[in-house]
Amino acid sequence: MMRYTQLIGLLSFAAVVFCMISFIILAGENNFPILPDTFLPQSSTSMKELWLIRHGQAPHNVLFQQKKNLQAQRLRDPPLNQKGEQQARDLHFRIKSAVKDVELIVTSPLRRTLMTTDIVFSKTDIPVLVSALPREQGDYACDYGSPKSTIQREFPHRDFSALQESWWTEKETVSQVLERVAQFREFLNARSENTIAVVSHGMFLKHFVSSFSTRRFENCECYRVVLDDEGNVTNSC
Repeated sequence: MMRYTQLIGLLSFAAVVFCMISFIILAGENNFPILPDTFLPQSSTSMKELWLIRHGQAPHNVLFQQKKNLQAQRLRDPPLNQKGEQQARDLHFRIKSAVKDVELIVTSPLRRTLMTTDIVFSKTDIPVLVSALPREQGDYACDYGSPKSTIQREFPHRDFSALQESWWTEKETVSQVLERVAQFREFLNARSENTIAVVSHGMFLKHFVSSFSTRRFENCECYRVVLDDEGNVTNSC
């Protein structure tokens, strides 16, 4: 009886060994994973924190509120008005304690965004990159920029080397803006910084977060979102 039990045990062991060898051979021939997925390295998704900031109030914003649309549309690249400057100062103090986390500022080249950047991030040494990608949707003159040579004289402390002389788009369609939004997300993901502030415009930012929100940005509103390495934007910040 003992010999019979031992024989059964040996046969069982031999069967297990045979199965293991067969599996290894098949794995080598067919490129099957030998280890279960739980033992394989899992891919990780990198995330960037974005501070989305709309510029402070400018004269065309007031005219639009007053239903003086034609007058507003004709104002070419307006600067901040007094209220807009105060809004930027207020935001400066609201984010003062957390601004140390920001590694890079990307700003649109329009006057109102450049002025907002100067005020909100005054007394900091955070690098500022001027880019035409987050500019406003080019509908009217108020959304068109100034020539590179002009804004260089007005903001000599900024680097405009990435811009062409005429860097804006006139009569820009929604599909063109959405394409630019996608390009901007790729641009941000290519950066090494993990926390980036973006100073931009109402319509552009609306399109930027449209995958999860229908919000309209107020002047000098700061809204924090997350961008993953696949270009998806969420508010899970």
